[in-house]
Amino acid sequence: MLHRRLAAISAFTIAAWSFAPFVDAAGPPARKPLNAVERADLLSLLKAVDLAQETDVLSDAGVSWDSYSLKSAGEISYVPFTLGLSGLPDGFKSAAMYVRAVSRHDGIRSADERSAMRERLVRGDPPPPRSETVWVGPGEMPVGGPASSSARRSTQAPVESSTLLTLQQRQYEKQKAAEEEARKKAESKRRDPFLFPFEEYYFFELKSARTGEPRIVERALGLPPGDYDVYVGLLDRARVKTSRPVVIKHTLTVPDFWNDRLALSGLLLVNGVHVLKMPLAGQQQAEHPYTLGLTEMTPMLTRSFTPADPLSVVFQICNYGAPDSDLMVEYNFYRVENATRTLFNRTEPQRYTDVDLPPAGGW
Repeated sequence: MLHRRLAAISAFTIAAWSFAPFVDAAGPPARKPLNAVERADLLSLLKAVDLAQETDVLSDAGVSWDSYSLKSAGEISYVPFTLGLSGLPDGFKSAAMYVRAVSRHDGIRSADERSAMRERLVRGDPPPPRSETVWVGPGEMPVGGPASSSARRSTQAPVESSTLLTLQQRQYEKQKAAEEEARKKAESKRRDPFLFPFEEYYFFELKSARTGEPRIVERALGLPPGDYDVYVGLLDRARVKTSRPVVIKHTLTVPDFWNDRLALSGLLLVNGVHVLKMPLAGQQQAEHPYTLGLTEMTPMLTRSFTPADPLSVVFQICNYGAPDSDLMVEYNFYRVENATRTLFNRTEPQRYTDVDLPPAGGW
């Protein structure tokens, strides 16, 4: 729900991506070995998350969560998320972070899943390659919507940049073979039901936010359809002996996009869509989960708009039945006041054909 009424509907972006993990000939780069201090920091975080999972006692640290679920390859959703860290002390700069997803069934959190990460840390094994969920290859991005015929520069600019993005992305046909191979590998993997469906760790430096802007960190999860409790543990590495890890929990539902029903992904409000000269790789990709292929999206950190602000929305249309199935999209806008929903604006229908849409691929 928008907190300010919009005098005009300004800009939209429609996306129907097909995501696949991106790998080059050598696969994802190996991580550098962990030193003794890093292993100790991670084990401390795992212990703190274990305790929070067992007791449901969490940290009241003012850390916020925002995420979106997007359809990806191998019946795994790509879930980029943003943590708002405004509640952490200004001196919290050198961070270790551990993320764990625990399955929920019939409203009850699983008690049978265990950590593969701990086993590796205790044995002193080399760290595993970074999760493939952050290796996203360039896809196909049809663009358009009400902004495509707008005379306002503030409205047209996101559309023009997205159109340029589409033309550049479609030059990456040579990577199709690698993406298809990666997809087959992802589909062939069978998840161990006794391991947490997602675990990952990160070390990073928190930069000071600009005046009036919150401090944030962005990463991504990869999860099959279902319900999960996602735990995030944060440790101030400069104050390990004088501070305790911060642990938060967010209950997340990942939709089932893998069926024959027309569906939409989450709606991502963005400041704009920009074109990169080349895809990000390795650590850069992990730190910028809203950058997919050459598509760089900047999520909005607010839900308040003035009448002069363009409204840019990125979303994914799933299971539309390509090829030879035109797609008709119409936007209806409702105002909600006192629990009553009232239509206040709509757009002319937008038609998409095979020329605009990605090739058929089970999406």
